[in-house]
Amino acid sequence: MRGKSLILVLIFIFFMGLSINLLLPTKKSTNISWIASERLSDIDGRMLEINDVSGKRYTILNFWATWCAPCVEEMPMLSKFYNKTKMEGISVIGLAIDNEKNVKEFLQKIKVDHHLLVAGAKGTNIMEKIGLNPSNSLPFTIMFDENYDVLEIKLGKLTLNELLYWVNTAER
Repeated sequence: MRGKSLILVLIFIFFMGLSINLLLPTKKSTNISWIASERLSDIDGRMLEINDVSGKRYTILNFWATWCAPCVEEMPMLSKFYNKTKMEGISVIGLAIDNEKNVKEFLQKIKVDHHLLVAGAKGTNIMEKIGLNPSNSLPFTIMFDENYDVLEIKLGKLTLNELLYWVNTAER
């Protein structure tokens, strides 16, 4: 009897995993060229388009907020990755779903070297329009190429190894 119960549980877990994968949107064939002209404020109040700070080869676009613990945890790693790869045509943009005051206070505590744009509630609208994060959860990170084709997506905290893997995989 125990063996049958275990088999049923394993079958249930398998089909749950399969159904979750079927519900997740696919990153392939997603083009977000419309995002190039999105105008957002940097931390100094200057209005910039995403295109102004995008990379020549790849752009890592990280949606974050000061109140999101995993977002805060990955900030130093994103800056480290940016410093390591910026000369290779790779840009990192942190898009804050937050207000300018909170972001400036955050920057008093944590040094960030990569580009930061303050989107406020507009950032949630941008995530919805991208369409790869149905729950609008944070952190949410995408990598796109110079044509704005989405190559990778990650919902949740990102690691340096994952970013390096993304770039190495895209090079093949």
